[in-house]
Amino acid sequence: MSLIVHIVEDSAIKAASISAFFCQEFSGSCDTNIFGSFQSAMRAIDASWPELIILDMTIPTFDRKPNAREGRMRPLGGYDLMCKMKHRSISAAVIVVTQLETFGEGDEEVSFDEITQRCARDFPDIFLGSVYYDQGGLTWQADLGRLVEAFMGRREHQ
Repeated sequence: MSLIVHIVEDSAIKAASISAFFCQEFSGSCDTNIFGSFQSAMRAIDASWPELIILDMTIPTFDRKPNAREGRMRPLGGYDLMCKMKHRSISAAVIVVTQLETFGEGDEEVSFDEITQRCARDFPDIFLGSVYYDQGGLTWQADLGRLVEAFMGRREHQ
């Protein structure tokens, strides 16, 4: 049975890189879909729950379109999406993959480690962990691979 994965990422390059990772590492056993904003991801999740969501933390409210406004950038949009999922009792597993070290500004700024701890505390039933994405490195692939493998192992024993 194929694993259904939603990738919520507004950077086309990063989304393609993550999708390629799934195709290479889990070919034939994953069906990936890419969504570029909070709204498009929420609509897709409402329509049909994926088993796994790869979620960027900072995402725009709406998809980017040529010559159109995309809404505001949400520094903690990934966290907000998990809040909505929890409120709607959506139990898809989530792995955050981000290339930022801090989120928000001023008094509301939080570090990568702080947001990871907050997600683990607030969403213990769905949050699997965070991966720091470094476009030039391969560490993110190994980290993501470990989290996905652990998830798939739990999935097989259910």
